Amino acid sequence: MALVSHVGYDAYRHDDGSPFFPPDEYDITLLARSHDLAQVPPGQVDRCIPVHIHPTGELTESLPELVSDLEFDWVVATQERLLLPAARLRETLGVGGIGTQHTLLLRDKMAMKRHFSAHGIRVPEFMEIPEPIRATELLGKFGQIVVKPVLGSSSLDVHIVRDQNELLRLQQQGFAGPDRYEAEEFIAGRQFHIDSVVNNGVPVSVSVSQYLDSHETFPLNGQVRSHTLDDGPDLDVLVEFNRAVLGCIPWFSGAAHLEAFLDAHGRAVFCELGGRPGGAGIDTTFRYRHGVSLLFASILPQIGRVVPDSVSQAHTDRPATGWSMIYPPRLGRFRGFDAFPRAEWLLQLRAPYRPGELVRQPRQAKDAVAVASVCGRDSREVVSRLAEVKSEIIVSITPE
Repeated sequence: MALVSHVGYDAYRHDDGSPFFPPDEYDITLLARSHDLAQVPPGQVDRCIPVHIHPTGELTESLPELVSDLEFDWVVATQERLLLPAARLRETLGVGGIGTQHTLLLRDKMAMKRHFSAHGIRVPEFMEIPEPIRATELLGKFGQIVVKPVLGSSSLDVHIVRDQNELLRLQQQGFAGPDRYEAEEFIAGRQFHIDSVVNNGVPVSVSVSQYLDSHETFPLNGQVRSHTLDDGPDLDVLVEFNRAVLGCIPWFSGAAHLEAFLDAHGRAVFCELGGRPGGAGIDTTFRYRHGVSLLFASILPQIGRVVPDSVSQAHTDRPATGWSMIYPPRLGRFRGFDAFPRAEWLLQLRAPYRPGELVRQPRQAKDAVAVASVCGRDSREVVSRLAEVKSEIIVSITPE
């Protein structure tokens, strides 16, 4: 099996610490960054191949060239920007699993909107643009639009354009990279993420969460938070919308991360769909609520196994969950934490930075200095606990 990854290998474990891929069952070739390979315990994988992964998550090398003399039964990738390279490698090797055509419907924002719109799902009006100024007519029609990379992730290089002057400034600034870009109607309302374990287009278990913060900028000492919805009409609408969206891809099994809006009239609108686990604290909170890992669920169909056909909700006394990505208070050299909150309702608190690493200005959602996951009786208690974590954590950063 070829595992292409830009998270540490210790992430591929069950709650009891046992590995997703027992060494006596799997012959694993791990393609990952050198510093992640260095952390793999001896005997856990059979072969390590270093790859260069850009800080944005983009793989900079050709996988077929790296593994040209090796044979595999399966190719596994679970992070968004690695899905297409893995699909191309499957096709090159002639092994089972999702290929490029289907993967594009879960990665390419133009392809997915065309597909779901054709199946009756409400999507924002959209268009591909070679330069910002080409969105003038769309801006004139809606008064506010969103411009973003077609293959983007983690809210990198997303622009909300509110008037013609802002569009002209974006035209002068130019796009940040060579990626294709799209412009789409801005949906006034609330944004949500819906995370599911999926079996042949049918959601087996689902968590619906509301974002509380903007994804446009990531200021120092800021945060991006989310909490699960309490029972009510909003939850009912979004659960049904999620079922309708996933029903449009009956060939898909694994983990799905759907981003959607409720507009001013309470109607659901499609934003985008990822065929992989959500980031931040989503896997941690989903494991707590449903007793199953989205990461493991995303792997199962990639190694020829079936996802669970039913999952019961756990922890009914404290069913609500939430997470926060906390951004650094200052720039400099990360040293650690002078204060680290602890509580039985704190499911996880992790630091993406290693001691000694340079803390840079956050450019995308995942550029956090800490990620917290909590549980509670309801959404109100969850939001209060996220605030408590942020107020108690003290980050040690030495100015450069």
